[in-house]
Parts: sequence; structure tokens; C-alpha cells
Amino acid sequence: MLYSQETSQQLERPLNVLTRVLFSGDTGMFKAVQDSLYLYIPLLTMGLMSRETSSGSIKLLLSSPVRLRQIVFGKFFAMMIYSLLLVAILFCYLIAAYISVENLDVKFVLGGILGLYLLVCAYSAIGLFMSSLTSYQVVAAISTLAVLAALNFIGEVGQGYDIIRDITYWISISGRTETIINGLITSRDIIYFILIIVLFLLLTVMKLNNGREHRSSAAKSLRYFVLAFAIIVIGYVSSLPAFMGYYDTTRIKDQTFSTNSQEVLKRINKPVSITTYVNVIDYRALYGAPKNRIADISQFENFQRFLPELKMDYVYYYDTLMYRDDTTKTLIEKAKNKAEANGFNFQKVLDPAQIKRKINLIPEENHLVRMLSYNGKQTPLRMYDDMFVYPKEAEIIAALKRLLDGPGLVGVLKGNNERSTDKNDDKSYKAITKGLGTRGSLTNNGFEILDVSLQNTNDIPTDLVVLIIADPKSEYSPDEIQKIQKYVDSGGNLIIAGEPGRQGILNPIIQPLGISFINGTLLQESDNFDLDLIQASFTEGAKQLGLSFYDKAVVTFPGATGLSLSEKSNFKMRPLLIAGNNKTWIKNGDFDLSTQKVAFNPKMEKKENVPVAVALSRKLKNKEQKILITSDADFMSNVELNRFNLNTVNSSFVIRMFKWFSNGEYPVSINKEPAIDKKIVVSRAEINWLKVIFFAIIPGLIGVFGAVTLIIRKGK
Repeated sequence: MLYSQETSQQLERPLNVLTRVLFSGDTGMFKAVQDSLYLYIPLLTMGLMSRETSSGSIKLLLSSPVRLRQIVFGKFFAMMIYSLLLVAILFCYLIAAYISVENLDVKFVLGGILGLYLLVCAYSAIGLFMSSLTSYQVVAAISTLAVLAALNFIGEVGQGYDIIRDITYWISISGRTETIINGLITSRDIIYFILIIVLFLLLTVMKLNNGREHRSSAAKSLRYFVLAFAIIVIGYVSSLPAFMGYYDTTRIKDQTFSTNSQEVLKRINKPVSITTYVNVIDYRALYGAPKNRIADISQFENFQRFLPELKMDYVYYYDTLMYRDDTTKTLIEKAKNKAEANGFNFQKVLDPAQIKRKINLIPEENHLVRMLSYNGKQTPLRMYDDMFVYPKEAEIIAALKRLLDGPGLVGVLKGNNERSTDKNDDKSYKAITKGLGTRGSLTNNGFEILDVSLQNTNDIPTDLVVLIIADPKSEYSPDEIQKIQKYVDSGGNLIIAGEPGRQGILNPIIQPLGISFINGTLLQESDNFDLDLIQASFTEGAKQLGLSFYDKAVVTFPGATGLSLSEKSNFKMRPLLIAGNNKTWIKNGDFDLSTQKVAFNPKMEKKENVPVAVALSRKLKNKEQKILITSDADFMSNVELNRFNLNTVNSSFVIRMFKWFSNGEYPVSINKEPAIDKKIVVSRAEINWLKVIFFAIIPGLIGVFGAVTLIIRKGK
């Protein structure tokens, strides 16, 4: 693993957090060790008591002046000491990683070692008990494996039933160590391991004691039941959110909500609830199914960590999905089939009329959605069409902040065939504005989109975060232009997105600001793309406003004109994006790139750097007014935000635009300090020496030590 990361470093590829890559996750060393322990520990514990029984030495132990619990605890203590040898080996890997990686997160690795040690101790206690049940070591080993398998898979039993689900989930050992290995130590997991160890040690003592005392089978069974019941009750109570404690072992606290998020959560002083509405015929219905309840709730555990009184409810219903033409008969049949397949009790599923009386889910297109409720208000938390699916910290905090402070209002001008926020066609803006399944859409990041019609309003609302005027196809009337000008004069923020051929429509609006669209169309030489696909680069001005990205990052403008800046303006102007690099020129006149061969004419045309996005700002009425003008409207269209044949930052740039307009309120910032363990400081030759040490020298020394010890014991 270290060698492959060093290779990536040599190739100048960005490295992930190396401590995590090397030790945690599905491919880290701790995961490999954990998977091996499952088979290794039963082989060590199979003879702890069964050898005593088969050899007859158990009679000597029982007749000696030693209490049963001392025998059992002594055996277990020996296994704890022996398990420290494993920890010692892991410490060797920690030392090697500390030498190899700059600023290794040592505390994170120590937390993972603790998790593995607790797992070994729990396995040892189970193995000790199983060894006390038989005189055959092989049977003890197989029985231990069977119990471990049962503890791993019991969490899947009874997931469709509330009471059984909670009990079997707590009993399950699956996933307990993974949480600790990945950087979060919880009191629930620590107490679980302690209780499992105590349970099986006491069971061992009780088993051995049964050979001394004469009790009825019912009395013995009752003792076992009382012990198990007490352990489960203690464990269940300790796992309730109100009684749980957490410790994040990562240096950058990436298992904990950011400081900004915690500040928002501190403002909560009334009950918060999340109600999940699950349409059983929705393709996401399985996420909200009863058998997936524990996994679903666990996605909000970090949220519940700071709001332990959070209440989560589930409502099941069926209704036709948008853009489907289900008849009543086919809808019921489909709902019954889906409910049966995903484990829903159809008797508890609301029909379309019942759910409509409860809540209107048409705006959510009848997909699975959660309603976050606080202080009499509610806002949706959606599932997303990406690899993570669930809402994460940014979306949860944005929704909560929306309930506390209200949404950021984004007005979109309508009435002159501007770009639509409701359509899914290539040119429209639905994905970035109202995309329900788009994680980065404005509606999922604290904003609310309002349609503004100049024909139906006297004044444009002044409480908007920003007003968008995108690619109008027809001219505005003098009265409409006056309304826009009044909005600007009052200090309203504005985005104007133009297009080639729209100069005559938009210049009357932006020329009073000291800027105008240039006649013609920008073209840019390219070996792989159309000439009218402009790849714009960020300027120093964009960096000053926090709108830039890494070096050579580009924003694509498919079909753009240029912007001309006047020296006479009441605004401070900053070009944000420039089309240039000695490849760009303005082409005047009509042409069709699909049917004509167009090339740069040095006699008639001139290559130059042309601004394609400009930010304007000024102080007005004790606030900063912000205006952004782009020479293309397609850069944030549905199709351009999903471009796959060129690495662009269009989506991220648009999100930062709106963050700039909202003065950082939305989207909510969850930034944490950057990881610093991203550099390998050893060479390949030194890594190869580490391989020799760990795969040859250390195993050889252990083998020699074992052989010498065995020879000495044989000699005695």
C-alpha cells in the first residue's frame, strides 16, 4: 500500500489522507487484521478449558484452594497479555508509518489499535466459554466460530419488527470495530465489548459451578436468562443517544460536525423531528423499508449526536410517480408487489387519498423524502442521485438553518422566454436551481427559487439574495427596463447571463453599469472541441473574491460573446474569467460551424484576451451590492453541468457564485482544517527495506524465538 502511494506521489498525483489510506477503510491494514482475527482467535482459545477437561487436570483445579472466578479470570487475563503481542506487532507498523509519512495521525492509529484489542478480548472471552463446554478442542474451535458467525449475522434478524430489531442490533458484533477503526470511539461500542466480555466470563464461571452444585435445569436456565437479560438491558440503555459519549480520534475531526455546523446546532432550543415519507413504488423505497431501519437511522447518527432528543418517524404510502400514467388498478397491483418485495406491511401503507390528506408530496414528485420539522415549520431533506445517496452534513445543516433563519431567496426573471428553472431540457437551469435529486442544487442548499414576472409586479422584491436574468429571447419594454433599473438602484444583487445575438436586448440594461456585450461571437482554437466552446481561465480578481480554483481550472462557455468594460462606472469591476491564451478571437457576421469551415483570419481578425465573466460591486445603503455578468448563459445549463468529455469546474463555480451573493450564508460552509499527512518521506529503496523487515526479518525472529522456547520446554 505504501509503495503504491509513493508511486502516485512520483507521478505527481494528489494523495489522499495517508493515515486513513494505510490503516482504515476497506483496504487498510486494520481491516485485513480484523478479518484474520475471526479465524485466528478460536484456534488460540480452543484449548483453554477443554484441554484441562480432557487431561483430567480440571479436577485438580476444582479441588485446589482457588475460586472458580479466579481460574476463569486468570485464563482470560493470560489471553489479554498474549493479545498484547498482536498490539506490539501493530505498534511496529505504526512506527514504520510514522517514519514514512509526514505528520502521521498517531492518535487515529492508536484508536484503531484499541478497537482491534477490544475485539480480540471479546473473541477470547467467547472462545473461553465455548472451550468450557466440551473436552474436544476441535469442537470448541468450531463452536466458537459458530458463535462469532451468529453474533455477526444476528443483526439481520427481525429487522422488520421494532422491538426485535433493537435487541438483535445491539447483540450484533458486526460493525463495532469498524467505527473505532475509522476514527470515532463511542461509549456504546466500548460498553458493548465490556458487557460481552463480562457476559461470557460469567457464563463460564456458571458453567463450571454447575458441576459443583446440584440445581434443577429450570433454575440453571433461569440464572442464564437473568444474566443475559441484565446484560442486554444495560447495553440497550447505554446505547440510547441521550446516554452516549463520543470521541473523535482524527486530527482534523472529520468524524464530527464542523465548528460552523455546531454553532447552528447550539441555537436549537425546541424539539426537532424527521419524518420519512416512503412511497413503496419509488425506486428508493428500500432505503426506508422496515428491514433497513437501523441502517437508515445510522446515517443521521452524527446529527443525533448533537441533538439526542431527535425523533425519527416513518410514513409508508403509495401513489403514482410523476410522469407515469398508472391506472388505479395497476397502481394498487404495483404497490402490493413492491411492498411484498421490500418487506412492507401493506395493511399499514396509506393509499393516495390518505397521504394527500396528511401532506402534499407532489412538489417532491412522490419520491422518498424526509421532512425536517422545528418550531412549527418544516423543510425537505432529500435523497440524491449520486454514490452517497443520503443527505450529509452540508445538506442537513442547510435545511436546519433554513428553518432557523429562513431560506435565501433567488429570483428568476420570467416572461421574455428566459431560461427555465422547471424544465429538464439541455438549455434550462432546473438541475442547478430546483434539481430535487441534485446534491449541489440551490434548493438543496438553503435557497428558495422564486419566479419573478415583470408583467405581474410593480416592483421586484428587494429581499432577494440575487435576481437572475438569463438569455431573454425578446426585448424588454421601457417599463420593464425601468423596473429592473429601480431594483439595481435600490441595491439589489443581479446575475445577467447573455448570449451571442442577445446584445441588443441586454445592453440597455447593463450599459448604465459601465459594461456592455461585444458584438459577434467568441471562437477559440482547439484540437478536440468545437471552436465556439470557450474554455475560460480564472483571474486574480476571482481569487480575491474566493471564486477561483486550482491552477489551470476552466469554466466552459459553449457559445459566448465578449464583455467590454468602461472606465466610467460607479462600480468596482473585477474580471473573473478570461478567454485567451493567444487562441481566442471575435467572429462577426453569421456562420454555421456545423456546415462551414471557419478559421482565424489574421488580416481581418485579432486574437486577444477577452473577459467572459465580470463581477461588479459597490457600497450602497450600508451594504455591498453585487452584480455578476457573463457573456454566456449555457455555463450553468442542465447539459453543461453534466459535461463528461472535459474536466471543468462549472458546477463548483456556480455554487461559489451564490455563496458570494449570500455573503457566505448559503451553501453552509463545513470546511475543516486541511489534512497534513499527505506526503511520503521515504524512497522506494527504503520502502523495499521495510518489506524485508516486516515480511522476513520479524517473522524469522518470531519463528526462532518460538523454536528456542519450545526446545527449552522440551528439555525441561
